[in-house]
Amino acid sequence: MRKPARAITIKDIAALLNMSHSTVSRALNDRSSISDTTKHRVRAAADELGYVANLSARMIRGDSAPLVGLIIPDVQNDFYSKIAKELADRCRQAGVRMLLAITEDDPDIEQNEIRALIEARVSGIAITMTSKPQPASLALLREVPFIQLVRRTARLHKPAVCMADERACQEATEHLLSLGHRRIAYVGTSNTISAGRDRVKGFLRAHEVLRMTPLSEGIELVPPRQAYGFDGVSRVLKRRPTALVIGSSELTIGGLRAIGVAGLDVPKAISVVGYGDPVWFELLSPALTAISLPVAALAEAAARLLFVEIENRDQSSAVKADVIRIMPKLVVRGSTMPPHDLKPRAARKLMAI
Repeated sequence: MRKPARAITIKDIAALLNMSHSTVSRALNDRSSISDTTKHRVRAAADELGYVANLSARMIRGDSAPLVGLIIPDVQNDFYSKIAKELADRCRQAGVRMLLAITEDDPDIEQNEIRALIEARVSGIAITMTSKPQPASLALLREVPFIQLVRRTARLHKPAVCMADERACQEATEHLLSLGHRRIAYVGTSNTISAGRDRVKGFLRAHEVLRMTPLSEGIELVPPRQAYGFDGVSRVLKRRPTALVIGSSELTIGGLRAIGVAGLDVPKAISVVGYGDPVWFELLSPALTAISLPVAALAEAAARLLFVEIENRDQSSAVKADVIRIMPKLVVRGSTMPPHDLKPRAARKLMAI
């Protein structure tokens, strides 16, 4: 069914279903007087027509500042909390207010948060998508200027601001290979997430370039949560790696705990490269070698691109659906060293390569 150019109203839904607009209104507001069957019919019709409730009448009088939305998976994740702050700062400087929504990487929550932001009449949205977004989420996003942030999906022909994850993980792995490690394990996020795919590709690419075979069964791909990081690292430690790359900031926290529980000394028993670089990485003993993420540059690029999308919302070709990739930086500290069974002379030779 083709949607008209004007905004869809409750009366349009009522006309489609041959119901009174008051019944439709009560169904959308989940009133107990309306049957579940009717509520389901009304919500299905609302999704089909692309109806979005207008909350402008509920907003505080005089609050006319432009709004944008930021949708991220987890505000407790150090990386995403920093992104939120940096992007909010840039919005404030531009005279724009930012509304924050958290999905917990749940597609249903994601759909609800997208709808809520559109109902609040945001001018645009920056979103870190879940790995399997609902079709309704994709349809809703097409009704508002938006950009993809950190992760990207080919199902949305829109610009994305991401990190050069493949190159970053390749560089981290090459660092360990140059130290003489040949049994390197990798624990990263699921390859259903674009960043997860890119990071494990970089790990494998480093081995490929040097014509080396990765550690057998030494790769674990898990959801980006600390508990999964603990479990994933615990499993790869059974393969007796001499070094480990962890491809997520949350997984790094859980992974370090697993190494501690296993009683392994870092870096004598195992060298470790973490992902993300919060301040406390430097306070560890030894300080953690890490892939430092370009949070400020990501936020700057995301704000600039989102504002361009908003300004050109009626010119679909104004911004190409390109991916802007910003390079993280490998920061070498005390958690990496040559494997303990490598002779000092050989280690020096490898490090000079």
